[in-house]
Amino acid sequence: MWEKTFGGKSDDVAASVQQTSDGGYIVAGGTASFGAGRVDVYIIKLDKDGNKMWEKTFGGSDNDLACSIQQTSDGGYIVAGGTTSFGAGGIDVYIIKLDSNGNTGPYPTK
Repeated sequence: MWEKTFGGKSDDVAASVQQTSDGGYIVAGGTASFGAGRVDVYIIKLDKDGNKMWEKTFGGSDNDLACSIQQTSDGGYIVAGGTTSFGAGGIDVYIIKLDSNGNTGPYPTK
């Protein structure tokens, strides 16, 4: 059993956690401590003991938040949330597809 905290000097929150095929965990939520905007999508990959393997932020200059994350059949992850940084206005759906290392590839996430 273990207990861990992650984040920085501002507000950071987890909204979704799933166990991964390697026995670790993938965590998704939002951060005001790191990233480009007010709040950005915050993804943390943990090993089975809760040690951070990597962390990533995604988003623009306004508010972006992950609400759900799932591992995909290719070993990567699909993230669903909301954004006021991108889209048509107001709050729009924000979907991010990641590889197993949390990268989006050569394409922008907008």
